[in-house]
Amino acid sequence: MESRVIENLAGIVGKDGVLRTTEDLAVYSYDGTFAEGTPDVVVLPQTTGQVSRIVKMAAELRIPIVPRGMGSGLAAGSIPARPGGIVVCFTRMNRILEIDEGNSTVLAQAGVVTADLQAEVEKIGLFYPPDPSSIRHSTIGGNISCNAGGARCLKYGVTGNYVLGLTVVLADGRIVKTGGKPIKDVTGYNLTSLFTASEGTLGLITEALLRLVAKPKFAKTALAEFESLACASRAVNAIIAAGIVPASL
Repeated sequence: MESRVIENLAGIVGKDGVLRTTEDLAVYSYDGTFAEGTPDVVVLPQTTGQVSRIVKMAAELRIPIVPRGMGSGLAAGSIPARPGGIVVCFTRMNRILEIDEGNSTVLAQAGVVTADLQAEVEKIGLFYPPDPSSIRHSTIGGNISCNAGGARCLKYGVTGNYVLGLTVVLADGRIVKTGGKPIKDVTGYNLTSLFTASEGTLGLITEALLRLVAKPKFAKTALAEFESLACASRAVNAIIAAGIVPASL
């Protein structure tokens, strides 16, 4: 990659936000799969504006870009499809910008770790239900990009059921905001749902407005043993048919 590109990136995010050593690039060349792809450079922005400038420059120079959170995905979506290009890593965009207790919403940057967000909202009696298995190190942006589920999706649904709005940087660097706090938001196309589960192919998600629910007052766990898989399956059917919806099963 040309030195002027590296200099321009450093001018946007600072020298410490540009990674180029072989060791650093190796860290960002894989995810939770067996796939590998080494970028030319990794950049660590801290604001939506910085992401916009990075993407705009890459578009003008026709340099491929790949968004990345913590690299815990199982779809190889956070690594280059072929060697080279720019990985835009969101781990420094890790701030919770607002918790609106009255509207039961939280506004967070894409790099916030899911477990950290859950812990923060639970301090005031609210609850963010999605619980992917990688909850302690996956990011909100990554969860939205692949519409992550988890054990609690049986009762509460998946990530997409809690996304009210997004801030997204498009392929040419433009910034768009979708959705909002009103539950009845039916004007025009549902762009929020379009970007959800898009795996970074339509734009780079930089912020998310998420719906919260009341924190459950208590939780209990039960363990049952069955003679066979068929018996366990019948028990599951009976539980659901009885109108009992456990948080996870």
